[in-house]
Amino acid sequence: MKKTLVALLVASAATSVNAADIYKSDDVTVDFYGQLRQHVEFTNEKDANGNSVDPKIEQGSSRVGVNLTYKALEEGLDVVAKVEYRVGESWELRQHYIGMSSEYGVMTYGKQIPIYDDVYGAEYSYHYGLAPYRGGLDTKENFWQSSAIKYQLDLDNSWVKAQYNLAENNTNAELFEIYAGTTYDSWALHIGGASMTDKVGVKNVESTYFEATAEYLLGKGMVGFTYAYNEDKNKLTDGKVKSNGFHLGAKYEVAPKTSLYGGAQFIDGKNDAADITNLYLGAEYMFAKWARTYVEYGFNDTDNEKNVSSLAIGARVYW
Repeated sequence: MKKTLVALLVASAATSVNAADIYKSDDVTVDFYGQLRQHVEFTNEKDANGNSVDPKIEQGSSRVGVNLTYKALEEGLDVVAKVEYRVGESWELRQHYIGMSSEYGVMTYGKQIPIYDDVYGAEYSYHYGLAPYRGGLDTKENFWQSSAIKYQLDLDNSWVKAQYNLAENNTNAELFEIYAGTTYDSWALHIGGASMTDKVGVKNVESTYFEATAEYLLGKGMVGFTYAYNEDKNKLTDGKVKSNGFHLGAKYEVAPKTSLYGGAQFIDGKNDAADITNLYLGAEYMFAKWARTYVEYGFNDTDNEKNVSSLAIGARVYW
């Protein structure tokens, strides 16, 4: 779940409102935040040797971080900074940046999350949903933007975000992306895309991504749809893979603190890209805005692969 209507109503509140102040004065605020994630998974998937996969308990993408805001000028110019680590057997740096904030927007520099993952799309699962972005954008080495310049502007009912990641003599994949969104009545809409050139090592791959999302709030629930286009072109071999993705999701509060959610995702692969049908259905119970548990079923049908059915039971704590 990302910065869709659901995330704006739930996740952002959980991660910011509950952050613990480490230090606070008239000019400086330093807060400590985090997420602890744990789940157990059951699946009929086979491993590389054809053996059944035993149930396993995993921690997901738990993380902790520190935010800093310093009021540099009375006129509304603030210095902002963030450092965030993934919690695991060995800690891994996720984000590390500094910048400035004013009424004209926020400009930050450093290691940052890509905007395409920040805005995401109409995908409301905790576990088995597919990201709308694929291919070169969805690799571990290209995901975290280590030398990124990001600009964000939030207005009353709209926003704009743009980011550029420096290639630095082809030690990084060069990425440019821009998105814009708005809300009107019960609608939330956003559109944007990304272009990446990866010449790290012996590679020369150009990745193109376009995404458009519409979400509609229905009383205690919502429904959303995302269209996503992905293309990877290998300039060395002249090979190209591309796909059109159609993502439909919904969520509804059936009782106090209890919601049902589900989604259907269809990837129409071209050239060597596989066709994929992915379904998920889950139930969520929120003890409070800072704690929740869920159970989720997922089904995946990928061309030339055995169908996979899986079940996850998990819990998350935010502060």
